[in-house]
Amino acid sequence: MSVLLANTASAEQFESSDPQDKKSTIRVIGRQITEAERRKQANDFVRSTGVANGSDPVARWIEPVCPKVVGIKPEYAAIVESRMREIADLSGIQTDRLDCKANIVVSFTTDAAAVMRNISTKSPSRLAELPPHERSTLVNGNAPVRWWYNVRSQGADGMAVANSDSLLASADATDGRTFNGGIGAESAIGNGTQTVQAYRSTLIGTLEVRALFRANVVIDVKLAEGVPLDAVATYAAMVAFAETSPPTRPMPNSILGLFDQGARVTDPTDWDIALLRTLYSIPHDRAGWKQRRLLVGAIVDASAPAESID
Repeated sequence: MSVLLANTASAEQFESSDPQDKKSTIRVIGRQITEAERRKQANDFVRSTGVANGSDPVARWIEPVCPKVVGIKPEYAAIVESRMREIADLSGIQTDRLDCKANIVVSFTTDAAAVMRNISTKSPSRLAELPPHERSTLVNGNAPVRWWYNVRSQGADGMAVANSDSLLASADATDGRTFNGGIGAESAIGNGTQTVQAYRSTLIGTLEVRALFRANVVIDVKLAEGVPLDAVATYAAMVAFAETSPPTRPMPNSILGLFDQGARVTDPTDWDIALLRTLYSIPHDRAGWKQRRLLVGAIVDASAPAESID
């Protein structure tokens, strides 16, 4: 684990020793981008995270989060857990007490690929919710950090999923799912064999919400060699708290770009925090495209230029 801590060397070495420098005004000079360009950048950022990319409501934590770290010494695990809780607090995500039952498990290992092969072979049900291509990437990929979620669907009023006659469930569905209805309406889930019952009337909300109830993050120590432990913890928090996808392009404005070539971001950016805060403040019972529009708007606001920093 020393390789992960090697670069956490004191921040003092990056601070000027001249007191006069600390009184200076920092002015950032560059090309002022247009509102349209900022919105495009924000839209690209949200899409790159994978959050709210579909039509279904985005999955998020409803119960308080409880991160637990395994595979490293207790003092290092405490650093990671503490950092994840800090990110949750900063983002408006409710955390459980310290002695809680874990619903987020962060595992450190020297061979993540072997761990994933073992899970796939001996406990395939843990990956059963994933599409085949995502399972293949987890098992056969070489990413320093790998993660997956368990998600349940429930009524927007908190009603649980119930079995239902498939014909009744799919009677009004055109794509296997319906999101409108009135008092006592039912929303079909998946293949139409289950329904969510909702006892309210709504024109803009969905009858179904998607809730994260477990997240697993596997960190390969060898592949993450030289990266500060705090940065790895922040990355783990980002992917655990939001239903993200592994980035397929460089992300210079996000902690999700931590492992990009030449990456310099080791803390959550304004965009990261804006995404998480907005994700947990917007209405949960809305179609994914509506939620994505709200997320993009929050990133646009977070990217507004500042003239100077005193």
